[in-house]
Amino acid sequence: MLSLFALALLVGDGAAPCPGVTTIAVNGCLAADLDRADAVLNRYYDAAVRRVRTDDGDTVALGLVAAERVWLSYRDQECNAVFDRFRGGTIRTAVEIACRIRLTRLRTYVIWRNWLTYADSTPPLLPRPAVEDALADGRG
Repeated sequence: MLSLFALALLVGDGAAPCPGVTTIAVNGCLAADLDRADAVLNRYYDAAVRRVRTDDGDTVALGLVAAERVWLSYRDQECNAVFDRFRGGTIRTAVEIACRIRLTRLRTYVIWRNWLTYADSTPPLLPRPAVEDALADGRG
């Protein structure tokens, strides 16, 4: 089974891994990482909605808003299922939070790619998010 320390290394954001050896300490650190990932996602999402409303109007913006709601539901259901998979162990909360971090980082990249970049050489509205952390599985 994966140790809490190994899990913390897997979902780290390139900074120091989550400190602590207790479940509570690691879960707290991961929760803070999720808060940061959510803040980045919200920044990219808000920029995308502004761009779409300006460039394409409210109809397309409503589609983006609807897609975001569906994605949030998907993230919740997926990560709840991960929690249930590990329901017998103390690692269950850590793997659920790690799931949310990973999916949030991936969603941030998708929003950037689909809504904040241009087909020509125009620079994107925001920098490319670091999706590599979400794709790394820590297995080398």
